[in-house]
Parts: sequence; structure tokens; C-alpha cells
Amino acid sequence: MTDNVNGLIVRFSSLEAKLSSRNNRPPPQALIDAVMSAADVEIQFARAMSMDSFVFTFETPLNWSSAQLVIERLNRLPEIERIDPDFHHKRMLTPNDTLWPLQWNLQSALSFAGSANLRAAWDTTQGSSNTVVAVVDTGVRPHADFYQRLLPGYDFVSDIANSNDGDGRDADARDPGDWVSPGECNATTGSDSSWHGTHVAGIIAASGNDSDGVVGTNWNARILPVRVLGKCGGTVADIVDGMSWSAGINVPGVPNNPNPAKVINMSLGGINPNGCARTLYQEAINLIKSKGVLIIVAAGNDNTEAASFVPATCDGVMTVGAVGPTGYRASYSNYSKQFKVDISAPGGDQRFGEEYGILSSVNSGATFPQSSDHGYKQGTSMAAPHVAGIASLALALDEKIAPELLQLSLLLASRSFPDQSTCSTDYPLCGLGIVDAENTLKAVMALKPYSLVYEFFNVDSKHYFRTSNADESAYVLIGFAGSGWVDTQDYFLVWRDASQGAVPVCRFYSPGANSHFFTANVQECEFVKSNPDWRYEGIAYFVKQPVDGVCPADTRPIYRAYNNRWMFNDSNHRFTTDMGVIDELVANKWVFEGVAMCGA
Repeated sequence: MTDNVNGLIVRFSSLEAKLSSRNNRPPPQALIDAVMSAADVEIQFARAMSMDSFVFTFETPLNWSSAQLVIERLNRLPEIERIDPDFHHKRMLTPNDTLWPLQWNLQSALSFAGSANLRAAWDTTQGSSNTVVAVVDTGVRPHADFYQRLLPGYDFVSDIANSNDGDGRDADARDPGDWVSPGECNATTGSDSSWHGTHVAGIIAASGNDSDGVVGTNWNARILPVRVLGKCGGTVADIVDGMSWSAGINVPGVPNNPNPAKVINMSLGGINPNGCARTLYQEAINLIKSKGVLIIVAAGNDNTEAASFVPATCDGVMTVGAVGPTGYRASYSNYSKQFKVDISAPGGDQRFGEEYGILSSVNSGATFPQSSDHGYKQGTSMAAPHVAGIASLALALDEKIAPELLQLSLLLASRSFPDQSTCSTDYPLCGLGIVDAENTLKAVMALKPYSLVYEFFNVDSKHYFRTSNADESAYVLIGFAGSGWVDTQDYFLVWRDASQGAVPVCRFYSPGANSHFFTANVQECEFVKSNPDWRYEGIAYFVKQPVDGVCPADTRPIYRAYNNRWMFNDSNHRFTTDMGVIDELVANKWVFEGVAMCGA
């Protein structure tokens, strides 16, 4: 992948142009002029080349999304047979870490169908030290693979008997070990320390290309260790406090977190037959989301429906299932028939041997900590940090991206499951696909010019409201705009500014109807401004305009419907890209008002 496209490779349909190419001559001037006119950017003819084609170069290299718009414009010319972007290829970075050859989970998807495809992604970025990823887990041991980027965390395990460190909560988030003696924690046999949080941290952020150890997904991100699990697990109270503190939310009796995370990994969970709705977990997740944080959660390892596990079943988290090297669902991985698993990632499947697990950082101590070491583990606990690490990698390219748009990028960029796997034949068993680092970075760069427009519905007033402002969305989500608001998750994309021919959308509010109205039509905007019942609130976002009700080819129609309750002073408009939604509204006596604007 590259950040820039230097120009275009164009093949014209006419035999005259093809013969010109073969004879190292330029195409007819009329064709050059047509390209320069339709491109709508500074572009010039460079030379003939093989394949009956010609090279055109941009005066200034374009990013991928801008170049794609130029290609779409030129493709409308009947004289053009095909167009390809012309960009630099680079050698793929191969880490020199000694254990890299054993890490199938990060290597090319061409070699391992179940990998996260990191090798090509590192040619674009190895991450940024500005990104903080919280590991809410058993604590993290300082390890040779990442100790220099380990931030001061906090130990939230409040039960001294469960803590294994001799005290309750303190500022030491190092994992003291979670070994269990026979008879403890309802276990008939004992078990060694798992060093679970250290293994998770290594998957996310082990340093790469340092001639030692393993490689993580992000070589520069900082890890915030948050200890919430002791030798018998962790309580909801401790976990909620820990995840909240990770996001910079105040926790009574605990110093404020000076390094709030942008991504939180939670490779933990438990069974709650009632699910997550109306739980303290859900309330905490809503508050954390309001801080602009993406929460990644493991689906669970019981080979059963993930909808009974929390926090996997909560709204607002990204729930991750596990696949093995071949891309098939791991035998233990929880699944979902209710859209509770969003995506799958490498978790390992050691039915075929230890080496089919995930190799990462651990400690050599059987009980108490000793020295840095490496070991294999399997589980959705290992799958989740692959997604968290790739999300943090993407933040290095666009640190302002909304967490919902980042999640959408991860989902849309995921690879398909193998054709004959149950993940493929029984969708949505394992989520939308297998996480892919290279594709995710491409998606994030392509989406950089755009913003996500959220939609909320008030169950009390029956009103819809949209905003592209992430802070405003957060205020609504946590109740600052009043009670009764829910996120419909009916999102669409618009432009961040007036680039690429986008125009501003006027936003209005009517105190009487307690409703908002949006329009991209200049005349309608001015008309509503003159109405004393409506208050102009400025520019909401940027869109393109339809012509005679038809949107440009590179956009999506945004439809408008009206609830037709003006006589009750209850005006409300709804905007959506989904005609199925419009059909439902019309069936409920809303008035369809056509295409209002055009989104990305």
C-alpha cells in the first residue's frame, strides 16, 4: 500500500491510439485533451508504454480516495477502455525477530487463510506512540518485547484473597501470577500462572524488527496495563471500575488516569443469562464510548452462543471470535446467530499441534514471576488483541477517526471465510469476516475525507436526530440531551469539509416541535432561516447535491421523509440511505419527500 497515487495508466479503445502506443507515439491530441478536461485535476501526458497504454502523471500526487474520484470521472469517457492507478510498490517489510517465522497469525493471508495479514500493513505504518491501548486483564509483566512502552497502570483487584499479591487495590498493575492451588476457586486440581495479560499485550504491541523475540501488530503503541483479574477471576465491580479508569473516567478512591486509552482490549467474560441490556456493564460502555474509545471484547471459548456472555453481548463493543491457521472457526470459539460476533481473528486451534496456537510474550515462572519468555496459547482471548492491535495501527493514519467509523473500517475490510467453512455457510455465525490489517489501513485512508453521521431515536418523543459531531453523539448517548435516546446504528457517510465538490448542510432546531431539520438546498436553507419557528444552528456536515432527484455516480442517495404531524406541532424529518426504512415509514403514514442530498 502507498499513501499516494502518482498518475494513471490509460488505454484508449480506438485502434489508432493503440497503434500509437506500440510505435512509442502519443495518442491523438483530442484524447489527451479529453483526459485533461474530464480529470478536473492537473494532469499531463507522460509517455507511451506496453499493453497499448499510456502514462499520465498528476502535477501533485493524490491520495487513494482522491485518485479514485478522478478514475470514476474518466471512466465516463466512452473513448477510454481501462484505467489503472500508477503508484510505487515497495518491498514488503519482513521483521528480523527470531521467532517471527513461527507467527503464522501475522503473516500473509496467501500463506495462512486465518492470518491477520500484517506483513504488508507494516510497509504503511508500524504504529504511533501517541496511541494508548489498555489491556484490561490479569495485569502485565514487564517484558523484553515491550517494557519500554509499558505505561503505569493500576491494580483494581479488591479482594485480597483473590489478588495473589498480598493486598487489594494499588498502583502496581504488574501480574503477580494467578496460580491456583488444589481446592481454590472451586478447582479440584491446581494450575500454574497463565500470564494471560502479558500474552495479550505481546500480541498487541511486541516490538518488531529488533532482532529478538516475537512481533506484535503495533510496534510503537503504548500499553496501559489494568489489572482486574486475580487467581479466581474478577468481579463485575472491579472490571467496570478498571475499564472506566482506562478511558479516563473518574473512579472513587483511585488517582485519575493521566494516559486515557483510545482502544480497550477485554479478553475476559462470563455468563449472564439475561444478557447485557440494563446492566452496569452497558452503562459503563456507553460512558466509555462517549470518550471516543473503541472497546474490543473476546467472544468466549465455550463453543456456544455468544449472546449469553458479557461483555461480549453488550451494545457498543466489537466482539471477536477465533479462527485457526486455515481460516475455519476454532473448535472452542463461541459463535452467534444473533449478530453478537462482529468479526473473527487468529486465535489458534491446537487440535493439530502446539504450533497452531498463538505465540506471544509470557513469563517463565510457574507461579511467581521470573523472567521474560514466550509461549503458545489459544482462545478468543488471543483473537481479540489482533483486532485491538490493528485498530491502534489504523489510528496512526487517522487519529481523529470516530470509533464507529474505525469499527466499520475493520468490518468492511475483513476477508471472506473459506467457502466450505460453517462461518461462510451459516452467516453470521463468526461475524462478517476475518480481520485483515492491510485492507483495514487501505479502508481508513480511503475514508479519511469523510465523517460518519449518527442517528438517534427518542423512544418517548418518537423523534429522530442526526449529527456528525462525535462529541455531540457522545452527549446524546450518555443522556446529556435528556432521557429516551437510543442509537439506531443507521449511519451514513458525508464529507468532512467542502472538498471534492461537497456543499454545506444547514441545520435548524424548532423549540416548539423539539425537532431538528437539515437541508443542503440553498434556497430552502434561506427560506427556513426566515421562519421564526426555526432556529439556525450552523453547518451540520457536507454532502453533494442531486440533480433532478438523481445523485452523482460516486455518491449514495440520502432520502427524506416527513411524519406529517404539523397540526400537532410535532414536525419531524428522517434522513436515511435505506429505502427499506423509507417503505416502513410510508406504511406508518410518513410522507416520502425524495432524495434530499447525496452522501459518500
